[in-house]
Amino acid sequence: MVKTNRIVFFKALLIESNFHSLYEKITFKDEDIYTEEKSSKSKLDSTIYNIQDVPNYLNTYIHKGTPNLKKIAVQTLKGYLVEVKKFNTLEAYLKNNFGSKSRSNLRRYKNRLETCFTIHYTCYYGAIPKEEYNSLLITLKKFLIRRFEEKKESNYELQHFDEYYAVIYDLILKKEASIYVIYHNKKPISIRINMFKNHLGYYIMSCYDIDYSKFHLGSLDMLKNIEWCLFNNIETYDLLKGYEYYKKDWMTTSFNFYNHIIYDSSSMLSTILAYSKKIKTKITYKIYHILKTSHFISHYKKAKQFLYEFPHKPNAQKKITYHKVDNFNEVIEKKQIDFENDSSYFFIKKQLFNLLFTSQEQYKDITIYKNLEDKNHFLVYGKRNKWSFRIFE
Repeated sequence: MVKTNRIVFFKALLIESNFHSLYEKITFKDEDIYTEEKSSKSKLDSTIYNIQDVPNYLNTYIHKGTPNLKKIAVQTLKGYLVEVKKFNTLEAYLKNNFGSKSRSNLRRYKNRLETCFTIHYTCYYGAIPKEEYNSLLITLKKFLIRRFEEKKESNYELQHFDEYYAVIYDLILKKEASIYVIYHNKKPISIRINMFKNHLGYYIMSCYDIDYSKFHLGSLDMLKNIEWCLFNNIETYDLLKGYEYYKKDWMTTSFNFYNHIIYDSSSMLSTILAYSKKIKTKITYKIYHILKTSHFISHYKKAKQFLYEFPHKPNAQKKITYHKVDNFNEVIEKKQIDFENDSSYFFIKKQLFNLLFTSQEQYKDITIYKNLEDKNHFLVYGKRNKWSFRIFE
């Protein structure tokens, strides 16, 4: 009986560094990025291997130890690559990918963020305190859960989060992974995990605190990581597949993913099953591309978002209306609240941060008072502005 064994290419390359003697070596241009350590022969043992998501910018060489080892390559999806080595400066990259208006917007988002908050950027690469690592990964998971609840989508990364949690720390120490963090004071507000193979960089997962959405943290996070790659001799930064609408803005080229079906050509049954797998895979992705071009996929996603709410009870959202005021009635009996640390007031943050973006007030200058005569009324004081917040359950 012939069985099929699935291997995820990037997991085997970046985490396990093991292709079960199927590949003798893998190269990028003329550089070896993986070589089989042992010279033992490949043993299929009545197994067909389906290696998924092999990028065509890498060259794979079937192990010569088994003469009957054969490979079938089937094209699947597109991936997105930033060719970092092409650029000497970040500005040169930005001019290549973005028009003047988009570049101006990116500068504005960054300037507003740094004006309104005390911001610093840290990349953990080669060293990280274990306590900080644990804290960051716990925070990243919370960010992902909250962000995808907002999007009404299930998140693929969360299914594999614990697996990454177990390995990334050691990979950081070996400079085979990094965690890039944007901090507001000591609080992480954006976290990204990358992995590396020689001078090749790979985006793994990222998320941010959605209270800061107005500042376009997703774009700033991408910008800062490309900048980091540029100054750390990373030749390419692979954004992988999915979210084409977003990654197309940042990529400099696209590439194709392939599934490699590796089998023993001396076995009639293995050969038949390998070609059957090829036909099934081609049909599957042909149907996918037809559905995508007919906009079925976008309608399907909208339906999934609608159905998402049935098993997931949404958190009760408080609606906030506000208006700017010149002065408050100072006879109002009020009490200052700790909206930074008291979780019962966290719901105020997103609306407050939206106002900071437009007014360019600084977070450190903000004080908020609760109207003791009206539990749904809050008074917000900045250095130059005042707002009245009204809460609706």
